[in-house]
Amino acid sequence: MNKHISFSIILSALLAGCGGSSGGDEPNTPSVPVTPNTPLDSQFYGVWEIDSLAYVAISKDTITTVAFDEERGCYESGLFIVNSSTETSLTSTDIQTGERTTSHFEMDGNVLIVEEDGLELPFVKAQAFKPYPGCESFYGVTNVEIDLELSYLPPSVKINRGAQDIGRVEYDYGINFDINRNSVIDAGDIAIRVRHYKGRRNYPSDHDISIVELGSNIWTYLPKHQSDSIISTTIDEINTAVQLTQTDNVLTFKFDITQHALLAHINEDTPVQIVTGLSYPEPEVEIIDNWQDGPWNWSSARHRDQLPEEGFFQPNFYPDMTIDDATMDLLEGESLWVDIKSARFTFTK
Repeated sequence: MNKHISFSIILSALLAGCGGSSGGDEPNTPSVPVTPNTPLDSQFYGVWEIDSLAYVAISKDTITTVAFDEERGCYESGLFIVNSSTETSLTSTDIQTGERTTSHFEMDGNVLIVEEDGLELPFVKAQAFKPYPGCESFYGVTNVEIDLELSYLPPSVKINRGAQDIGRVEYDYGINFDINRNSVIDAGDIAIRVRHYKGRRNYPSDHDISIVELGSNIWTYLPKHQSDSIISTTIDEINTAVQLTQTDNVLTFKFDITQHALLAHINEDTPVQIVTGLSYPEPEVEIIDNWQDGPWNWSSARHRDQLPEEGFFQPNFYPDMTIDDATMDLLEGESLWVDIKSARFTFTK
């Protein structure tokens, strides 16, 4: 089973070769964080590392820690919700154990010094964040499969359209996991998604391609360096971490928990949110034979849907861990390509 590790232990384990006590309990979800009177100084925000072997992601609301366990040959992770803060410290609660600790921060030039319980560790700005392979699940989960059913999916889509601006997201199918369980997608959370933006991977203009060929990646939500904002990022440019298939109008995502350290926090009662999006300005008017829906039916440039429309759902609250959604209830636009019909989750243990 995964270790329950405090912020100081997960990092000292890297340097001293020691770890926390073993355990596999359900998460001790913290109560709603106390609104801090004085936010942590933004100079401490961001993702910091020690030689790519230990990471800490710091935001005003969360702390995420990752450290390489040399004995097991994998990355261990910890999730913490901030309860209170000063300009130079955060008091946070471990979502797995309920333990509360206080961490102190200072800058020494470009080096971040983190002190907790008398232990000081120096971090520098992280150049990348890919904690692979991850250690085993806290809950015994080994693999996850998600079937996302849409009202319609074409056999191919057009990318890098001339009417689209460079850098704009053209297609987006995502499953957000609120792994730190604070009822919002923020720093420390993780997503599985298909996302293509114009100009990515040097595809030609007006290129026809299947959604499967676009591939699916693991995305993490991280604090931007020394800024009070959150970004989503992935560095798996070859799209191998998640297996993606399409059967008619269903996209199936399959992944192994060890593909990312933060996936160890996912199970059947993790709050989930499904999001879909399509940006398609100046839609073509030509009808394609045998397609149930296409640009000729659209008047909007932007189409998007979400399940649920607000907040999250827990898969184990629904029969067969399948949640249905009413059709043609898009938040924006008309495209059946992003109109969610259902989502089904399978957790293999």
